[in-house]
Amino acid sequence: MCDLKVGDTVVFVDAPDGLLKDLPSDEQNEILSFVGKPATITSVDEFGYVWIGFGSQVDDGDESHYSGHSFAVTADCLRQATR
Repeated sequence: MCDLKVGDTVVFVDAPDGLLKDLPSDEQNEILSFVGKPATITSVDEFGYVWIGFGSQVDDGDESHYSGHSFAVTADCLRQATR
């Protein structure tokens, strides 16, 4: 079972082949560019996959838009961020 929980800050340390498989090369390169960067866990699903996201929130008056990537990986692809 995963010791990580929603709200934890982690570092994305490995992009597994299954995540990259069948993606166009530009999307593979974009995901690989996130390796080594911190992310906040947004959820842990019923299968134990940890969901993280890389992007930004833009507030525009009464509306808010998120732009970026969100995906699930296994806990071994992450490490707890040091403070």
